[in-house]
Amino acid sequence: MSDLFYPQVDAADWSTVQPHVDALLAAPLSTPAVEGWLRQWSALAAVLAEAGAQIYRDITENTADAAAEERFKHFVGQIEPQTRLAEQALKEKLLAVPGYQPNQETALLLRRFGNDAEIFRAENVPLESKLALLGNQYNKIVGGMTVEWQGQTLTMPEATSRLQEPDRATRAAIWQRAMQRFLADRAALNELFLEMLPLRRQSAANAGFATYRALRWQQLARFDYTPDDAFTFHDAIEHEVVPLATQLYRRLASRLGIDALRPWDTEADPFGQPLHPFANAAELEAGSQRIFTQVDPVLAGYFTGMRDRYLDLASRPNKAPGAYCNGFPVSGQPYIFMSAVGTHSDVTTLLHEGGHAFHFMESQRQPLIWNQNAPMEFCEVASMSMELLSAPYLAAEQGGFYSAAEARRAYASQLRKIVLFLPYMAVVDGFQHWLYAQAPQAITPADLDRTWSALWDRFMPGIDYQDWQAVKESGWHRKGHIFESPFYYIEYGLAQLGALQVWRNALADQAQAVAGYRRALALGYTRSLPELFAAAGARFAFDRQTVGELMALVAEQMAGLEA
Repeated sequence: MSDLFYPQVDAADWSTVQPHVDALLAAPLSTPAVEGWLRQWSALAAVLAEAGAQIYRDITENTADAAAEERFKHFVGQIEPQTRLAEQALKEKLLAVPGYQPNQETALLLRRFGNDAEIFRAENVPLESKLALLGNQYNKIVGGMTVEWQGQTLTMPEATSRLQEPDRATRAAIWQRAMQRFLADRAALNELFLEMLPLRRQSAANAGFATYRALRWQQLARFDYTPDDAFTFHDAIEHEVVPLATQLYRRLASRLGIDALRPWDTEADPFGQPLHPFANAAELEAGSQRIFTQVDPVLAGYFTGMRDRYLDLASRPNKAPGAYCNGFPVSGQPYIFMSAVGTHSDVTTLLHEGGHAFHFMESQRQPLIWNQNAPMEFCEVASMSMELLSAPYLAAEQGGFYSAAEARRAYASQLRKIVLFLPYMAVVDGFQHWLYAQAPQAITPADLDRTWSALWDRFMPGIDYQDWQAVKESGWHRKGHIFESPFYYIEYGLAQLGALQVWRNALADQAQAVAGYRRALALGYTRSLPELFAAAGARFAFDRQTVGELMALVAEQMAGLEA
């Protein structure tokens, strides 16, 4: 067995990895040896995770980079399947250790390993590789989309940022061009998804599950809530959030002086002048550094370390859509990817991804790679809480970007977006429950569109799509999670409830709330969801009462900020 750093391993060449896997499998393993053996395996896993993070970074930074795409295809097609087979053998070896009683730091890890081993099927490995390659096709299609406007070629993020313009005719024209560009690839995106869906269904059948939802629920280690709980959350959103969201849409229409809110109006600034917090990515980076320093100097230090090669913030052609934070466990650095174009949403995105980065850094004190970060529902508490913990420092006099009046507007905008997001989350999650547990076997694009549209009407009233029904019903095309990360979206909604509770604590005592937040992040994945929420000063609940109380607080705070 090699040392803990495996410097001689080339993660692109499995022949350099296999000897270390063989050594781990051959090592005598009894209870006293488990801790050291796990650390050896963790170190090897970190090398592979670092390589995967770099390859994903390369293909998202430039979707037209043919060499990066070939590296990605090799890693997904050759290295990851071997990794999954090796992980299964190593998990089985650990689970077979006679008399092993895990301690508090490894009990949940052992449960997750047992869960993984139970549902693993070798025949699903090539299916997962193919799905990863198809997911990259989605990024290539969407990342290559541009819009022509007044002699300029705009990336899709640049185009959608113009939807905040005060001139309604400009908003309408840009929105229509952007949506027509998506509709031009409607058939291609339908075809791509209908190639992916049977592979997911087959993987469920291979593992002995009646539906892909049942398999995916177990793959995501959702030990602390059920599909029925998701429907309870949807119900709470319908009754406690949708009325407030509808009220906000009406208020926006009134402020814009229009009778009906059209889809190109939803991003318009209610005060008639969109916020322009920065001119370029360097200003966004510097301003965010100042804000993080106000929140907590230690967290700000983590961000300082990222400013050397671990941030890619500006929009450009052939950049993958979306934003993410990924961890480089060998280098010990998180990395943030986004496409900033000068809006307040960009500020929020960087603060959000900064929360993920801080989670990575705080949980690095956990010695095993699998105990770093957390369940995804709590990873998003880390990011969403940081948006709200940073809100008091948005004004330039506090280190941020705005005048005092603009900072209040930005803060109110952040709260408004939370309210408007939760119904959208219910649409995405409800769509996937139908798709993976109820949809007919012989599904058609029309079935997909019809179901999305019905859910949209249930949760998103107040937006008039007259003459643009095709855009409304194909809205699932514009949510990358549906293609790349199936069933991953309710995490954002559950986490938002946790983040709102952290924020509620911060309204009473900001320093204490930040301290609790950091303590919870440092626990990594060693505790259950309810325990992690509790450590951060929140309760893991999603019923009407919990959601209603939080919405009442949001409405009260918004009223004060907009007074």
